[in-house]
Amino acid sequence: MRRGSIPLSRWYWPSGWISRLFCFFLLALTACGQIGKSAPAAPTVEVFFAAPPVVGDNLLGLRLFEPGRAARPLLAVLELEAPSGGQHRVEHRLQVPAGLPGRYALPYRLAEAGMHRVTLRLYDAARGVQVHAHEALPLYARPAWVLTADRSYYTGEGAIRFRLQRNLLEQAPHRVAVELRRGAEVISRVDLNVIGREANGFFAAAALSAGRYKLVALVRDPVAGVDVLEVVCDKFPAAEREVKIDQFSQTLLVDGAPFFPVGLYWLHADMLGQARRWHFNSGDYFYKLRGEEVAELMDAAAEEGMQILLELTEFARLKPEPDYRAIAAAVKRYRQHPALLAWYLVDEPDETKMDPAAAEAIYGLIRELDPYHPVYLVNNRPHTYAAYAAASDILAVDVYPIPRYPITRVRDYVAQARWTSLGRKPVWLVAQAFGGVEHWPRAPTAAEVRNMTYQGLVQGARGVFFYRYCREEDRPIQPPALWREVQALAAEMSELAPVLVQPDHPVAKGGGAGVEVAVREYQSDYYVFAVNVEAVPRRLDMRLDGLPPVSRVHPLYGAAVAALGAGRLSAALEPLGTAVYRLETAGI
Repeated sequence: MRRGSIPLSRWYWPSGWISRLFCFFLLALTACGQIGKSAPAAPTVEVFFAAPPVVGDNLLGLRLFEPGRAARPLLAVLELEAPSGGQHRVEHRLQVPAGLPGRYALPYRLAEAGMHRVTLRLYDAARGVQVHAHEALPLYARPAWVLTADRSYYTGEGAIRFRLQRNLLEQAPHRVAVELRRGAEVISRVDLNVIGREANGFFAAAALSAGRYKLVALVRDPVAGVDVLEVVCDKFPAAEREVKIDQFSQTLLVDGAPFFPVGLYWLHADMLGQARRWHFNSGDYFYKLRGEEVAELMDAAAEEGMQILLELTEFARLKPEPDYRAIAAAVKRYRQHPALLAWYLVDEPDETKMDPAAAEAIYGLIRELDPYHPVYLVNNRPHTYAAYAAASDILAVDVYPIPRYPITRVRDYVAQARWTSLGRKPVWLVAQAFGGVEHWPRAPTAAEVRNMTYQGLVQGARGVFFYRYCREEDRPIQPPALWREVQALAAEMSELAPVLVQPDHPVAKGGGAGVEVAVREYQSDYYVFAVNVEAVPRRLDMRLDGLPPVSRVHPLYGAAVAALGAGRLSAALEPLGTAVYRLETAGI
């Protein structure tokens, strides 16, 4: 049990997509405790983080306010449940000033990475009565250190590149040794002095024979000793068809070239030519085709230059267990097909109560039979993202909020998926392009589908599929205006694909109230993606710290004309409005 707190001299707000998600869960927690008629009045409580939680020491920020009251002592209790089920509690005594906000930093420690649950309770220390409670706050702890190899597997690359990231609050220099091993043999070694949050290095790979290697980082800590991080690196013989993942940017690489998938669900062979002319480059048939119908689709896709997610859902969902034989047969038949983009392991596994262990077994079988294509999985339940994370290389989230839920569910679900995967696994968006059926009384408007798509892009989605393509007889669930907007979005993303495959740039410093932004660098210029997630006009107001001087702003998509001044980019955005700008810096 730990006691004591650290007053905050200022109110620290985090930045970045992970931190925005923490604010989504934890900002503005008002009193909701078990307060009886005789209990003391509840304070107003706000919770925030100085930084996203990591394994090790952390701080939970509190802002307390009790207008019109005398100063009084409170007891803050944090009850923490670890992913493994272990529980502990931390207590801190607080002195709340009268009529003024009190700011505090409550130390706590996390022993393991993953999803924790935290309950915050406040008690009147003098009377022992609870005055505030917030139950089961979700909290995802990142590892203190993360080691990443640049490719999901290797064939003809000349180097194995790696990145070592530090997630700790403290930034003192660290000595780290990174080794390339095969079994127990140390093939090569690099010594790094890590200053700041990130260090990079590489090992020559052209002369390495095919086989399994490991990157091993030895992080020396003068107090904790040596922490060991390991990453598996497989090298395979070159294949005629290779689909890899650039694990630094989470971008798909098709035969070595970056690829941003823009796809449709429910495709048939006779639709592919038209879909390609509409600027779609990928598709799925949503397990509606069987046997030779699948073969026909795959062959037609190869002719049209389309890429297909090959469905295994019908075999994976079978009870009492998946049909592993049928899965193996499908993989063996299509693993060398030129139209194969990825294996679609299963759709919405939690919806059908699929055992995560079964999903992982299917994943292992696919990887054994075909190491050259990634495995794709769609999940619509954020609280189960972590449960199925080990069963896929690509996590797609299908978010259909219209009209029952806030449109910001798209932002939140994509951000949580990236958060759960620690930003190390590609996250794709399956966007809602239908309505008027089942639980969706109406379809999205053109503005809504555009807004949802750009929410996904801003949050770092590395692919976008629309659910779904409708034949003419199904058009009532996909109004003409909606379908025209989906086609327009496909054309935009096709044109922007070289930009969309670039890593997220850290330069984005706030978009203004209700406005989300992302920045990507391409060919010495910078591209700003902005989306107003509210149904009222908002103003883009973004700091350009860290960029070279910007000479001109070119509006690309969206009607909002932007202005430059005092190191800021500003523009008026209409309700649910989106915009893309190119910031010209070349020649400066």
